[in-house]
Amino acid sequence: MFSRKRPPVTLRVVLFALLDAAGIVVFSSGAMWLARGQTLFIPNFPTSTPAALITVVAGVALMLWATGQMLNEFARAAAGREGKP
Repeated sequence: MFSRKRPPVTLRVVLFALLDAAGIVVFSSGAMWLARGQTLFIPNFPTSTPAALITVVAGVALMLWATGQMLNEFARAAAGREGKP
């Protein structure tokens, strides 16, 4: 059978995971403003619908970028392992 090892969790992966979590908070702040007109964690942020829309887009962009970077790190680690017995 094939043995699958988990990819190593490096400091870079942890930092990208933290950026992903920050993207979730930014997205949630904008979505909360759009849905209920209330702020989520940070008082007076966002304060308008355009700011909330920008916040939602920025949060999604940050989440996608950070997730892509984590997947890239995992793929790089897997490619490095293929060359080793």
